[in-house]
Amino acid sequence: MHSTDQPEPIATGYNSPEGPAFADNGDLYFVNWLTSAILRIGADGVPQEFVNTGGIPAGLAFHRDGTLYCADEGAQIHGVIKIDPDGVISPFVDHYQGQPLNGANDLVFDRNGVLYFSDPWGSSATTPTGGFYRAFPDGRLEQLGTGLAFPNGVALNADESAVFLAESPRNHILRYPIARDGAVGAPTVFARLSGHASPDGMAFDAEGRLYVAHHGEGRVVVLDPDGREVDVIAVPGRQPTNVAFGGPDFSSLVVTEVQTGAVYRTHLGVRGQPLFGGLFHR
Repeated sequence: MHSTDQPEPIATGYNSPEGPAFADNGDLYFVNWLTSAILRIGADGVPQEFVNTGGIPAGLAFHRDGTLYCADEGAQIHGVIKIDPDGVISPFVDHYQGQPLNGANDLVFDRNGVLYFSDPWGSSATTPTGGFYRAFPDGRLEQLGTGLAFPNGVALNADESAVFLAESPRNHILRYPIARDGAVGAPTVFARLSGHASPDGMAFDAEGRLYVAHHGEGRVVVLDPDGREVDVIAVPGRQPTNVAFGGPDFSSLVVTEVQTGAVYRTHLGVRGQPLFGGLFHR
């Protein structure tokens, strides 16, 4: 597996791009968190603001019904919101056991519509107060982890036997096993990345490799199913924030990058892992 071309910019002129996600019609959505904007790139290739959350939007994920879910770290939101196809925003979750969440950052659905999300806002290596949760369709919220140092990107493997969480300041990826009855076990370290930067957003390909935006290192690290680094995709700029698979054959990787304020696309020789909602979910 190698990139077949250099990453090309498909959106420029932003100061904080993050959270790429493809809708089922192929449109690409991403956020620009410093302006609270969620943007959409349609068939004409021109980014347009879809909605403004008024907060600090980060990760995006589509539900199978077409609703866009957004992890937002803003003080007035500090959780996960829902956005319908007409751009109407409604809250989804912002409290756990009567206490406000920190502020959600990234999220992913499993095959049953259960939403896993990180909750890092205000946490760090010296103040490890971050949380990790899953929200069930019936509204029940389960805490999977606490005491985390800025938990960030979230991804599920294809058979959903594990959920993976980037703990950015510690430069590693945690693996939480998921039993057949759905119970989530204690985490182990799946991979420690080379370099001294921060793993951010992540996505799996259809062959079980995990693509990790390595913020501060100017690259996307590719890990095999055993957590070994098997490839690197260089990205213009030092601050890639997240990745998503899309394109007509689902074998293009989109990368958001802050230093250059751009969204990039590179073509790979492998398809992405289908998600619960969005492009190629059926």
